[in-house]
Amino acid sequence: MTTLAPLQQLQNLPVCNVDDDVLHQAFVTAYSQLNSIRKRLTLDDLELRLLDNCTNALEQIQIDIGMRLNHEADTYNLLLDALEQVQQQLGAQSALVNEVTKIRLDAENAIEDAREAATQRVLEADNRVINAENQLEGIRSALTTAQLAFTSVSQEYEQYRRKNPERLARDLNERDKTISQQRADRKKDSLKRQELQSKLNIADKVVGEERRQRAATANDLMKTTALYNHLKERVEFHDGREDVQQFLLQLPDGSGDVGCYIYNFHFGLSVFHGVRDVSIETADFHFQIRTAMMLAMDVVPGIWGNPVFRLLPELAPMWDTAINDELHTRIMKRLAQDFPRLHQRILDGKAAPVSELAIPTRLLNVLTKAGYETVADAGGELPDELAKVRGLSEASVIEIRAAVNSWCIKWAQENGDIENIRNPKVKRR
Repeated sequence: MTTLAPLQQLQNLPVCNVDDDVLHQAFVTAYSQLNSIRKRLTLDDLELRLLDNCTNALEQIQIDIGMRLNHEADTYNLLLDALEQVQQQLGAQSALVNEVTKIRLDAENAIEDAREAATQRVLEADNRVINAENQLEGIRSALTTAQLAFTSVSQEYEQYRRKNPERLARDLNERDKTISQQRADRKKDSLKRQELQSKLNIADKVVGEERRQRAATANDLMKTTALYNHLKERVEFHDGREDVQQFLLQLPDGSGDVGCYIYNFHFGLSVFHGVRDVSIETADFHFQIRTAMMLAMDVVPGIWGNPVFRLLPELAPMWDTAINDELHTRIMKRLAQDFPRLHQRILDGKAAPVSELAIPTRLLNVLTKAGYETVADAGGELPDELAKVRGLSEASVIEIRAAVNSWCIKWAQENGDIENIRNPKVKRR
C-alpha cells in the first residue's frame, strides 16, 4: 500500500490554472503590443531591427516554453504509465499470493481429512482383527468339541462292532438289498411314467387333430352356408325372368312399332364392342335386349354403371334412349348389392365435376361443350365414342382416359380399392 501512495498523491495534486491556452494568450497579447509600438512610433532601421530581434526572441521563448511543457507532460505521462504498470503487477502478485494461500489451506485441510480417514480405517481394521480372532477362537473350540465327539462315537462304534459283528453284517446286507429294490422300483416307475407320457402325447395329438378338424369343418360349414345364402339370394333376385320390361320402338316409316324386352341374367358374359372389337369381361351378371323381330343384344355393365352393348344397325334409327336409362338403373341396383365400393365410386364420380380431371383447359372446354359434365360422364364413355367428339384426337382420348384413371387411383387411396368385377386382361381381335 505504501508503494501506491505516491501515485495517489500525484493524482490528488491541485490543478494549475495557468494552462497552455493562458500562456498562448499572453504571448498573443505581447505580439499585439509590439505591433502597436511598431505602428505608433517612427523608428529608424536600427530600432526596427532591434524591435524585430525582440519579437524573434519572444517567439523563441514561446517555442522553448512549449517544448519544456511538452517534455514535462511526456515525462509525467511516462511516470504515470510506469506507476500504473507497477500497480497492476502488485495487484497480480496480491491475487497470486491469495491463491497460493488458498491452495495451502486446502492442502492442509485435505491432509487433515486424510489423516482422520486413515485413523478411522486403522480403527476399523483393528476391530475386524479382534472379531476375526474371536471367531477363530470359537472355531477352535467347536473343532475341539467335534474331535472329542468323533472320538467318543468311534469308540462306541468299535465297541459295537466287537460285540455284534454278525448282526452288523446282516444289517448292511439288508440295507443293500433294500437300496437295490428301491432302485429297481424307481426304474420301473420311470418306465411307466414315460409310457404314460407317450400315450398322453399321442392323446393330445389326436385331440388336437380332432379339434382342428372340427374347427375346419365348422369353418367350411360357415363358408358353405354363406355361399348358399348368397347364391340363393342372387338366384331369387336374378333368375333371368323377373321384372321383364317392354319398350316400344317406332318404325321409321311410321307403319308400326317394335317391342323390346330387357332380361336379367346372373352369370357373366364376354362381348365384343366397337370398331376394334374390344372384349369386355364381366364378373357374374349381364343383361339381354330381345325384340319381336327376333333380334338380341347382350349387355354387360361398365365400371361406371353404363350399359355396354353394340347397337344393331337395324335398330339404330328407331332407338329409344330410355332403354339405356333403364339398363343403367338395373346395373346400379345390382352393383349396390354385390359391389358396394364400386357403386360408391360411381356415385362420387357423378357428383365430381369434369374439371377435377387433370387435363389441359382446351380438352376440358371440348368435353364440357360436348355435354360431359362429370367425371363419370367422361369415364363411362368408350374410347371409340370419345374419338367421335369434334376437337378430340386419338392422343387426346388417351390423355383423358389417363386422367380418369388418375382420378380413380386418388379415390382408391382415400376410400379403398373397388371390387374386381372384370378380367384385367383385355382381349383384342
